[in-house]
Amino acid sequence: MAELQKDPMTRGDFLGFGILGTIVGAILTIPPAAFVLGPLIDSDIRGQSDIPSGPDDWFEVASISEVSESEPKVFTVDFPVEQVYGKPEIQEESKTSSEEFVVPSAIWLSWEHEINADGTYGQSLRPSFLDEKSDGFSESEIEEIQNGLNVLSSSCAHLGCPVRWLVREGEGEFLCPCHGGIYNINGEYVAGPPPRDMYSYDFEVREDGSVYVRHEFDTGGPNGPQEPYVI
Repeated sequence: MAELQKDPMTRGDFLGFGILGTIVGAILTIPPAAFVLGPLIDSDIRGQSDIPSGPDDWFEVASISEVSESEPKVFTVDFPVEQVYGKPEIQEESKTSSEEFVVPSAIWLSWEHEINADGTYGQSLRPSFLDEKSDGFSESEIEEIQNGLNVLSSSCAHLGCPVRWLVREGEGEFLCPCHGGIYNINGEYVAGPPPRDMYSYDFEVREDGSVYVRHEFDTGGPNGPQEPYVI
């Protein structure tokens, strides 16, 4: 009777090859994972941003005379970009060229409205003195204007898709076309997957009636501080 051939691979060899394969797979996975997650780590953990901001980095959006009394109006601001994960030598070369890297960012301006118990809109907080003047405002008038003005990022608080303003049955609302997030005219959460209200820009109104923003946000909310992933 023929003798059975002995398996050349032992159980220990099999386990050893399995462990080696796992280690090799992990080594090959780390570089692409670091590349993909790098910007997220820089933004959320290290507190860095692709768009530089500071106390003097103010950008003009529009004049308050351009803000509609009844519904939001969208404006665009070009924020300069400096990639935190880009090569420094390339970015230095770009600074010497005539072109500047910018991100055109949509910003919604509107007058805040009182919200009734049934979700409909009540009185607008647009100051009545705007019917008679459009510039040369005093400090108290500027404060009243700022208290009644909504300056909202176009990025949905869910995953950053740009929202749209839609009017249905006489009432308007911001709608995210990607996943159905809904907000009222003040940017307050109404329905859908977003975890919070829309992001409000840090802004100021100047004596001549111009609205200026900087790339900083009101990042509070029911789930704690957050930063928008898409601007």
